Amino acid sequence: MPKQKDLTIEDVLHIAKLANLPISEDNIEMYRKQLSETISYVENLDELDTKNVVPTSHSTNLTNVYFEDGTKNERQFTQEEATQNAKNVKQGQFVVKRLM
Repeated sequence: MPKQKDLTIEDVLHIAKLANLPISEDNIEMYRKQLSETISYVENLDELDTKNVVPTSHSTNLTNVYFEDGTKNERQFTQEEATQNAKNVKQGQFVVKRLM
């Protein structure tokens, strides 16, 4: 197992700033230890032998479906067909509850 790399307080403050998370002075040391442990744990993956693992980019083996320009896409709905069963439609658009 690789030696644990300790983050600095500046690292923790930088990560918090990037994540737009307020962090109190009382919690910096706790987060520093937890983030250092997490990074060390993830670094263990470097030790795995992946020579015989088939690389994947999609778990379902689906491929992209492309259509030539000007070709009619039979799988495409009209706006009316797409919204016909919606509970609330305004000017041809789905209306949903505000999330924030």
